[in-house]
Amino acid sequence: MNKKELLIISISIFLTIVAWVVIDLYHIQQRINMTVNIKPMEIPNYRMDKKLIDLLREREE
Repeated sequence: MNKKELLIISISIFLTIVAWVVIDLYHIQQRINMTVNIKPMEIPNYRMDKKLIDLLREREE
């Protein structure tokens, strides 16, 4: 084997390993997303107090 063939084989093995790691990390992320049930964000329901609104209007004037 000459150096050019050895370089091509080394590069192909390196790229195969990098692709394998990236695909494995992608599958792990997808599996985590499927197992974790993320609840949608709930917007709190605030009661509006008429006294507070009147107080703010008085300060505005």
